[in-house]
Amino acid sequence: MRQNTDPISGGGKLDVRQTPDVATRPLRQDGRIKEKYDALGGVAALGEPVDKTIGQIWTLPDGKCICYDDHSSAAYLVHGAIYQKWVEVGGLNYGAPSTDELPTPDGVGRFNHFNGGTASIYWTPETGAHAIYGDIRKLWSELGWETSYLGYPTSDEQNFPEGGRANSFQHGDICWWPDTGAKHLGDVVLHFTGFYCFRETGEDAGTGADETYAFLGVFTPVGQNRVTTRVYEGVNSNHSQPDSIELWRGRPYGMEINIHLMEHDFGDVSEDRKNMEEAFRKAHDEGVKALKGIPVVGPIVAEAADALLGKVVPELGGAFFDLFDLGDDTIGETNMRVSARDMVLTATRPEGNSEFHGIGYRIESPFLNGNGGSYKLYFGLVPA
Repeated sequence: MRQNTDPISGGGKLDVRQTPDVATRPLRQDGRIKEKYDALGGVAALGEPVDKTIGQIWTLPDGKCICYDDHSSAAYLVHGAIYQKWVEVGGLNYGAPSTDELPTPDGVGRFNHFNGGTASIYWTPETGAHAIYGDIRKLWSELGWETSYLGYPTSDEQNFPEGGRANSFQHGDICWWPDTGAKHLGDVVLHFTGFYCFRETGEDAGTGADETYAFLGVFTPVGQNRVTTRVYEGVNSNHSQPDSIELWRGRPYGMEINIHLMEHDFGDVSEDRKNMEEAFRKAHDEGVKALKGIPVVGPIVAEAADALLGKVVPELGGAFFDLFDLGDDTIGETNMRVSARDMVLTATRPEGNSEFHGIGYRIESPFLNGNGGSYKLYFGLVPA
């Protein structure tokens, strides 16, 4: 029987044991299984064993088994949805059970520990059964298991962008990369926190200040939002403009931030806003079509949508925005890609916000240069 070679949190392979041939297996294993079988009621309670040729495990009718654990030199019962999940994730390759099925302290869920207590499967009627192990399981246990703010797992450990692994929970995720370890996080919130004018536009330089505003769009695998800021009047060179506008909140599964920075001259801002919001909506609808078929539950959506977010959304957005003849001048426009990994690490970074001329931020745009003007926009990304 091969070992599990899937990548797992913790940077190694799940510690599973080969199944020796029955002829070389100590007889005490069958003896311990028989003792457990009899203690649980034998044939009357469990039915006649379907298969006990492996020696370490007796398969029983109706989706259950009794399995011997080398770590504790005892045998344990696995059954129901947890047994089905155990079979799905590899059975003995996932590890022999280290406990019987037990109730969680809150009385809602059930669980078995496996592989000497380094892996688990948790189940509730609402979430179903899910496997958790390695550094992700370790961090979840340190937070307080299901009594933590995360609640119960809602996915098995899955691939996450840029070589990561993740489990999704009722109220957040634990993500892991080899170079960062495990990070826990619920929803995140993205704010526009202001802009800095390094140089006002040429048309107004020396004769009057800029009247600056921005169309801001956020695209994620599971939703989108668009915001038009107010018109900021009296903007001169070396002008700092703090603000706080919530742009998006949700799970950190990757995003594109689209920026159109405008100088208000003679255009109708309200009409331009309608056109831009329609462009955002169409771009997102087309993006959703491109993402069709990608699951939207759990961190797997981030892995599946990673490449498409970086390619499809900016192309679509640019194509739609080009359709409109806006009344005001565009100072600059850009698409900023924030990967799922960047979102997690930015939101959880221990040093907190950076600051530039009174503007707190964690993400900054590139220079937006046009019509003689030069600006940067700033954004906060923090746990919700």
